[in-house]
Amino acid sequence: MYKHKNKRVKGGASTNKGTMSKPVNVYSISQVSQVLNENLPGVLGRLGYTETFELVDQKLLIGYSIALVAAVSFFIDKRFVHDDIVHYQQVLVGAYIVLSVVFWYFKKYVEKAVVYTGKTQNGESTVKISTCYEEGKPQYTVTITDKEKKRVESKLEINTVFTAEGYLQTDLFLEWVKQQLATLANKKQ
Repeated sequence: MYKHKNKRVKGGASTNKGTMSKPVNVYSISQVSQVLNENLPGVLGRLGYTETFELVDQKLLIGYSIALVAAVSFFIDKRFVHDDIVHYQQVLVGAYIVLSVVFWYFKKYVEKAVVYTGKTQNGESTVKISTCYEEGKPQYTVTITDKEKKRVESKLEINTVFTAEGYLQTDLFLEWVKQQLATLANKKQ
C-alpha cells in the first residue's frame, strides 16, 4: 500500500519520485498510453507549466448549449399547443443540428487527441500536447505545439521510461519531455 514518497510499500519495495507505485502491462500500449497521459500534468508541472482547460471549457459550452436547446424544445412542447409552436420547434431543431455539427467538428478537428494544454507561470510559453499510438507497436507518439503553431512530433520507445515490471520511471519521462520542449524552443529560433 503506497503511503508517502520514499516510504515502504506492500511487498517491501521502496518508492521514490522516480517510479510509479502501481505497475502496468507494458505489452498493452493502450494502458501504457493512458498512464503516460495521466502523468503529463505532473511532469509538466515539475517543468513550470500549469494546466489550462480552455478546450474543455469550450467543449462544455457547446454541450450545455445543446442541452439548453433540447430543454427549451421539451418545455415549449409540453406547455403549449402543437399548432402554435411548430415554427419555434423548427428553429430549435435547426439550432440543435447546427450545435451538434459544431460539437462534432470541435471534437474531430480542434480537440483531436489533445491530452494537455498548459502555459508557464509568466505566460511566456504555451504548449498543446496530443498523443497517439499504433496498436502492436511499443511507441508513444507525442506532438507538442506552441502558440506560434510550431510543432515537434516525437516517438517515445516504451522501454525507455518503463521498467520490465511495468513501473513508470517518471524522472526518465520528465527528462524525455524536457528534451522535446528544448527541441521545440530551438525550432523557434
